[in-house]
Amino acid sequence: MTEESVTERKTPPDIVLASLLGDGAEHAEIGLFIYDDDGKYVAINRYAAELLGYDRSELLEHDVGDFTAGGIDRDVLLRLERREGVRVVERKDGSKATVAFVVTPTQVGSLWFYLAVVWEITPDDPRASAAY
Repeated sequence: MTEESVTERKTPPDIVLASLLGDGAEHAEIGLFIYDDDGKYVAINRYAAELLGYDRSELLEHDVGDFTAGGIDRDVLLRLERREGVRVVERKDGSKATVAFVVTPTQVGSLWFYLAVVWEITPDDPRASAAY
């Protein structure tokens, strides 16, 4: 790459970057859940729906606590800090899956949401023994 081509390269407009990020997230083989401060899902990607065995429209009628034993701990739910862990979730068909997750708060305008990144782990994964 020449010095001239590097200096001529322009950053794509924000709308293009947002579109790329959105398309990438939609097709990722990792579950992405966005929920509000009541724990209600407001957006999910395709893999998140597949992971739990729901159609996207069905899943958007649920909240975070619907798939884990004990439901939602509101004190934990509303923490404005990054957190991670391992949980056992129940799918629509009643089967269970062990998942690792990272949750971080994010802000869109003046509204706070939470972004959860979730992926299934196998029973022989050392983290699986920490699932609750």
